[in-house]
Parts: sequence; C-alpha cells; structure tokens
Amino acid sequence: MKKLIIILIASNLLASKEDIVNVLNKYNEAFIAKDYKNIIKNFDLPTSFNLSSKTINVSNKLKLNLIYRKLIGDLPEYYSYSKWDDIKVEIIDKSIAIAYTQFSRYKKDNSIFYKGSVIYFLRKIDTEWKIFSLTPYNNI
Repeated sequence: MKKLIIILIASNLLASKEDIVNVLNKYNEAFIAKDYKNIIKNFDLPTSFNLSSKTINVSNKLKLNLIYRKLIGDLPEYYSYSKWDDIKVEIIDKSIAIAYTQFSRYKKDNSIFYKGSVIYFLRKIDTEWKIFSLTPYNNI
C-alpha cells in the first residue's frame, strides 16, 4: 500500500511539473505573438516583478498589460522569438511551485542575441497554475 501511495504522489508531482511547463510555454507563445490578453491569463494578481533595483507590484490587468507592452515594445526590431533553454520546476507544496528558467532571444535570422534567466513563482488556483511573482537575474 505504501508503494502505491508513493507512486501516486510521484505521478501527481510529474503531472504538476508538466502542467507548469505547459503554462510557461503558453506564456512564451503569447509573449512572442504580442498577445497581451493571453499573457495576462497566465498570471494571478497581485503579481510582483522583483528586479535588481526595485520590486514592481501589479494589482490589476491594465497595469500588467502596460508592463508587457513596454517590455515587448523595448525589444529591438530584429527580435523574432524566444525559446526556453532550461526549465527546472520545484513543487513546494500542493499549491506553490518555483520554476527556474533560462531562455534565449533570437533575431529573425535565428541567431541568438540575448540569454537570460528568470525565476517564476506559481500558485495553483483550482486546477490551473498561475504566475504570481517573477525575478529576472543574471547568472554569476
């Protein structure tokens, strides 16, 4: 019986990790498409953006939309798409997870012009994982 319970728990953790990766992939697809409505669907408000010099707290969809319009608008004209290089997910408890990510941004000629890292904090609401905080950082 104990083995069955352990197998069920492990199976649930793997499913949750896959669900989180799927959320991050949907978020990335919306980012590439400049689909602000679908970017926002991946978040649970309030959300915090923990930057190296300050934290920006976002309590409504309008402000989140404006942040992403600024972020995407500031990308160079040659930006084409982003890809995850690595995603490591830690399930903290049944409703909180952390995703450590590394990504690359590509030019239209498919060459990389930027590499970055972001830690995403996610919360499970009902059956869906949503981002509630993120921290971009530079690898040391």
